Amino acid sequence: MSNDTSRARNIFYFLILTFELIALCANAQVPPDRDGLLGGEGMGYGQFAEINGYPGPKQVLDLADKLKLTAAQKKSMQEIYGEMRTRAKELGKRIVGIEEELNEAFSSGLVNEKATRDDCEQIGKLRGRLRAAHLAAHLKAKNILTETQIESYKKLRSTEKNAQQSHQH
Repeated sequence: MSNDTSRARNIFYFLILTFELIALCANAQVPPDRDGLLGGEGMGYGQFAEINGYPGPKQVLDLADKLKLTAAQKKSMQEIYGEMRTRAKELGKRIVGIEEELNEAFSSGLVNEKATRDDCEQIGKLRGRLRAAHLAAHLKAKNILTETQIESYKKLRSTEKNAQQSHQH
């Protein structure tokens, strides 16, 4: 094989790797939890409530038949979940917007320490509000259920988690 052929092949491989790297960067989400934020998903924000016996409204609705929710309980749980999800989506959209602006500032080189600090503080405050919205929904959900339903919920969720963990191993 001649030096020209080797050199051409090396250039070819270099170009392929460069294009792949560009594609990866272009497809990278900013922030990494972007889809969850925009979708109003829990993403673990209610974890402290969940592990301490404060059911999540979405999970309660998923288990409505097994928990024997009354029509009034189901309606209340749907309202709690709907309000929480709407608020979470609003906050998520704001977080994503600031995260994207921060990323763009670094990408373009038009960044300074004060603006970075301000953006990061704003993101932190918004993420705090998002977590509070999720935790408040857990508090409200618990108030809708009876003690018997809460105990059933804990057992059902524990069984679900054990089944998921055994599938992961």
